[in-house]
Order: sequence, then structure tokens, then C-alpha cells
Amino acid sequence: MEDSIEKALSNIIHFGDTDIFPFPFERNFFEEKFDDCKKYLLEIDRNFKTKLSSHPPLTIVQLNQVGYFGFRKATLIEPLWNAYYLALVLSIADDIEKARIPLSEDCIYSYRFEWDDTKKSCFQSVTWNDYRRQCLELSKKHDFIVQTDISDFYSRIYHHKLENELDRISKSTAEKIRLLLGEFSGKVSYGLPVGGPASRILAELALNHADRHLKSRGIKFCRYADDYTIFCDSQSEAYKILILLAEKLANEGLTLQKNKTKIIPGKEFQDVHAFLDPQNIDNPAADEEQKLLNISIRFDPYSETAVEDYNELKDAVKEIDIIGILSREVNKTRIDQTVTKQAINSIRVLDKQAQYHSMRILLDPDNLISLAPVFPSIMRAVRNIYLELDEAGQNLVDLSILRLFEEESHLVHIEINVNYMLQVIFLKHSAVKEELMIKLFENSSNHFLKRQIILIMANWNSHYWLADIKKHFNTFTLWERRPFIYGAYFLGDEGEHWIRNNRKYFDEIEKVMVGWFEDRFKNDNPILP
Repeated sequence: MEDSIEKALSNIIHFGDTDIFPFPFERNFFEEKFDDCKKYLLEIDRNFKTKLSSHPPLTIVQLNQVGYFGFRKATLIEPLWNAYYLALVLSIADDIEKARIPLSEDCIYSYRFEWDDTKKSCFQSVTWNDYRRQCLELSKKHDFIVQTDISDFYSRIYHHKLENELDRISKSTAEKIRLLLGEFSGKVSYGLPVGGPASRILAELALNHADRHLKSRGIKFCRYADDYTIFCDSQSEAYKILILLAEKLANEGLTLQKNKTKIIPGKEFQDVHAFLDPQNIDNPAADEEQKLLNISIRFDPYSETAVEDYNELKDAVKEIDIIGILSREVNKTRIDQTVTKQAINSIRVLDKQAQYHSMRILLDPDNLISLAPVFPSIMRAVRNIYLELDEAGQNLVDLSILRLFEEESHLVHIEINVNYMLQVIFLKHSAVKEELMIKLFENSSNHFLKRQIILIMANWNSHYWLADIKKHFNTFTLWERRPFIYGAYFLGDEGEHWIRNNRKYFDEIEKVMVGWFEDRFKNDNPILP
């Protein structure tokens, strides 16, 4: 288990613990206090049921926007329990991968486990576009295509059915995972937390039966996560296979989304997905969107070739009219989310003038309505370039975000959006922003939002406010307690006196964090929201 814990901590250090929420600062704690964290997780493993009972994982559930009118629950797990959850799954991930249909069969493309000790990554470099390109090739050989996906996939996975699959691999690990999932889901017997690699690995195992039913009948299909594409020679065959798939998924407690299920002619499928054809990429007639989607925007700052990779990405993006792509997308009734996200992610390598124009497009109040499904991506992009913008650019960003709060935009009623907005607001202090932080703190019940505000106010040295909320420390959850302990160092002698008097009440991890917080504070190495 020690090896799996080391892998879990390393993976979180490099990639974060979720792709939905902003990364908790514990990611940095893991990196700088690696041995202490590993020791704590080993203790959890040795005394699992005792620890689960005495220190159960505290989760935060928020709504995450999906498309224009859909929402799904996203779960943020207390970081140390999340690391243990990942370690548990990694300890059997090789066996889970062996139980699946091999990647060489060219049908299951999502989250193929393979630990890379250099990159600290969990998955092979197989992407959504690889899946779609294979679908395009197969569509050329079949007259009809079934496209469908599973309704509320992660939230409907039954723990006991998953445990049955895990029992075949490791009964002791299966029980621990089931008990953890029960805690994460609020004691109900279904649902996986969305956003991290552990749940992705388990979700793939949950679909293994349905996959094998299709494969054993010689049905030609491809799947990526909850999306199925099935290839048929007639409409009649397509209906029969669709019925079969629905039946086998129903055995697992899952259903297909009727609004996203369709049978279309192969030629129509090819026309829609022609931009994925590698033979068309270098064609002078290929449009900008097609060229953009065929560039890998992934950039790993930890890589030994980070500088070379960044320059290569910059050169590739230089050949594409990102401003034009964004302008076309915001003028549509509905954006192409894949194209728009790719364009947004490329902004970091544009020149300063292009970055400013991009901000003007993305933050225009009218455009934000059509860009709502990708709002967190916009905030991440803004955060990454904010300090490189000139004063006019920063003012544009600040005024745009503050306006959303002043006008009570629907965007600020989605807490995950606000989580990302706070990371941008933090980058430059103002009295108006400080007033907003206090108002949000007093009117929010969301623990992650409150922890971000405590960190922001501490780094802004708002000692009067920190001194005032100190009296509420005993009512804080661990999400607020940890950042307040850090914030206490900004109170000078008063804060140091408070830490000395309260240290005996800190839990095991908080006692380790105290020293870490002090080192960070003294070395002017702030902990960021």
C-alpha cells in the first residue's frame, strides 16, 4: 500500500485532485510535507474503520453546469481522504485494467490505466479525439450509426454492483472502497464523486459487463466514458442493438439518455465529423477550427522539456486565428464547447495584444450568456494571464467580474463559478473587492468558498477582519480551520499567542500544518486560494 500512497500523492501534486474545482492548497502541502502525509495515510490504512468513524471525510457538494440548461452534482473530498481513496484504487488499478477489453481491440478508449513514473500520470495518452477518429473510420464501412450516452452516469452507479466486480480483484480493498463511497455519497448506496482519476477507473469497471456483452456478440462499437457509438448495416440492426444495450445497462441500474440517442446514416456522420480526418488537416481548405482541434494544448510545466514544449505550442497556435474562432463562436446560438475550450486554453501563448482582444470577447456581458457552459475555463484562462496584462487589461477583467456580482448575474449563483472568480479577484486588492469578500463570507454556507475568502483576506493582510472571525474558530469545519491557522500569522503577536493557546486542540494534520504555515509566512511564500 505504501507504493500506491506514494503514487497517489505524486499524481495529485502534478495534476491536482479534481478537474472541476479549483485545487485545494493541500496539493502544495503534499509536495512539501510528502513524508508526513504518507505517514498519515499509512495510519489511515492500518486503522481504516477507526479513522473512518472518528475522522470521517468531509465532502462539499456543488452544482456544476453542463451545457446550457443542465446541472450535475460535483463532490470535493477532503484532500487527505481523497488521496487515500486514490491510493486504494491505484493499488488494484492494474487488475482493473486487465479485466477490461484491451485497448488493442480499438473499441474502449476512455481512461486506460498505465502508471507513468516519470510523468506521475495514471492514464495512457488516449484522447476523446482518438475515439472520435476511430468512429469516423468505422463509419465509412457501415450504413447506419447509433449515437447514445448514459443518463446521469456517475451518480447512478450502484456501490454493491461495483463491489461485486471489485471482490473478484480484492475483497479487502473492495470493502474499503464501498465504505468510502458510502461516506462520499451521504450514506446512499449509489453514486461516484465526479472529477478525479479514482472514480474514472471505477466507472470504467462498472461498464465492463455491458462492454463485453456487445463484444461477445460481434457488435462493432466504440465507447468513451458514458458515450457509445455503434456501427450497423441497417436501421433494423441498429434498433436491435440499441435495445440490447439498454437491457444490459438496466441490469446495472443505468439508463440511456433518450434526448441524446439517435440513429443516423453513415454519410451524415462522416460529414459532421470530417474535420477529424487526419488527411484533411494539411489541406489548405481546412478551416481554423479543424486546425485548432488537431493541436495538443496540453502543457506540463513540470516536464524537463517545458520550455521547448511551450515554444512549440506557441508556434503552432501562431498559425491559427484564435480571435476569429472566438468571435465566430460567440455569434452562434450555441457554442461548440470543444472548439471554444480549445481556443480559450490557447490564449496563454498568444501575444499581449491578442490576449487583450480575447479578454474583450470573452468578458463581454452579452457574450458571457452564450459562453456560460465554459465559464470556469474562461476564469482559469484569465487567472493564468492576469498578471501579464497591462493596467487596462487588468481593469477590464476586474470591472467585468465585479459587474457580474453587482447585477446578480445567473453566473454568480453557480458556486463553482464563484470559486474560480475568487482566484482572479485575489490577484489585485481593492477596497471594493474587500467589501465583496466580506459580504460573500457572511452570506454563504459553502465551506470551500469561505476557505478561499479567508486565504484572500489573509494575503491582503486584512488583520481587522481576521481578528474578528477568530472567535468563530470552534464552529469552523476543517475547510475553514486550516486557512485560518495560516491567517493567524498575519495577526502578529496576537496570532502567535492564539496559536500557542489553541495548538492542543489541533488535530494531527493541523499540528503538522502549523509548522508549514509558519515557514511559508516567514519566507514570504503565500498560500494561494
